[in-house]
Amino acid sequence: MTSRPSSQSGYTVILIDNAMLPPPPPPSNWPKCYPIVYHNIEADFTNEDFKKKLRRSYFLFKFYFVTLLANSIADIAISITYLSGAQIVSQIIASALYLFLMPIGDFFLRHMSLYYGYKMNSEMMFRYYFLGEAIVIIFGLFIGIGFVNDGSSGTLGAVKLFERGYYVAGVFTGIFLVLDVVQTILHIILTAQVCPFVFRGGVNDSC
Repeated sequence: MTSRPSSQSGYTVILIDNAMLPPPPPPSNWPKCYPIVYHNIEADFTNEDFKKKLRRSYFLFKFYFVTLLANSIADIAISITYLSGAQIVSQIIASALYLFLMPIGDFFLRHMSLYYGYKMNSEMMFRYYFLGEAIVIIFGLFIGIGFVNDGSSGTLGAVKLFERGYYVAGVFTGIFLVLDVVQTILHIILTAQVCPFVFRGGVNDSC
């Protein structure tokens, strides 16, 4: 920005050099149906290792949604087996809220924390990321074993269902359990890869 005196006294002409201004923030592009945040792994990062881990993290966000969807279907199948009409409707509403809130929390707390941790080299963002991973892993273990809702869709619930001959609900529960085990293992692996200093004895400035 420069200024020069005007030919008329008392006035100053200000010239603004646009090249000196910071670039405007990129437009929001996620989710595509209603963009509220900017998210572009390929454009924001040149480090291939960062890209690889962020792609895996984003894949796990989508896999987490599929796992939660399977859990909701299993819960609804169990509700149809055990409960009355009003209780089934209540379970469907609860499952819909569950599917809406949990993936959003995973995306913003866990995945985007890793995204900005790499982008800004922010120790605080990495802490939020590890907090998000801890929540996902611990929750996955609890719901997989069946401590949540008295074992409704976990291993404990699946055993009860097959013992009582409710095979349809048992199969849906089994599908959820497979997905839950896989996603929990993948989250543990990614967490170990993000911070080798902690998990493998390597060196990582962000840890």
